[in-house]
Amino acid sequence: MTTETQPRAIKVDKSNLLDLKSACDDALKEYLETKGGYKQSHKHTDIKLVLGYLGCAFAGAGSYYGYIHPFELPATKFWTGVSVVLYYLFNVLMMAYAYLVEKDTIFTGSKTTPHGTQTISVGSSVKSYNPYYDIHLHMDVAGSPSSTTSLKGKKSTHQEFSTAFQYWFDEDGVLAQEQFEADIIKFLANTEATHIE
Repeated sequence: MTTETQPRAIKVDKSNLLDLKSACDDALKEYLETKGGYKQSHKHTDIKLVLGYLGCAFAGAGSYYGYIHPFELPATKFWTGVSVVLYYLFNVLMMAYAYLVEKDTIFTGSKTTPHGTQTISVGSSVKSYNPYYDIHLHMDVAGSPSSTTSLKGKKSTHQEFSTAFQYWFDEDGVLAQEQFEADIIKFLANTEATHIE
């Protein structure tokens, strides 16, 4: 007996823009990985995890030193101060990386196509009191030298797409997967077509 897996229904509160954005972000990432053929890169998450773990490691080391040497006041104060400063520094670096480098990126990934290796970076945003989902897509295609197509070297493009949430969510707040995926397919096809021209 074979059973087909039905896509899970995504239901959110339609009055909450952050819930709507998060639902669309999750659906977009899932589409790109499962149906789009992209392999997700976790570079941004890995860098933030390393910075967070380093900060915690220094805080833990300072705490451990204070536990082992509880009454050696000048040395304990110094190493506790160093660990607190390092913990704070690594957390500031993590926040700066998220704000300045990662920005609104929700997905980075790549796949191999007949034209070469295609790398995408997808960001999304929602403005306050504006029920539109904005997608920013940056695509690089690195053509292989042995490629028989006209694409040689590396070509980049940037596209933006915006639509109202009302077109993707019904009255109960359930995401219309088919409509959402159809719009994403058109957007990706339009972006990919600019590379081949």
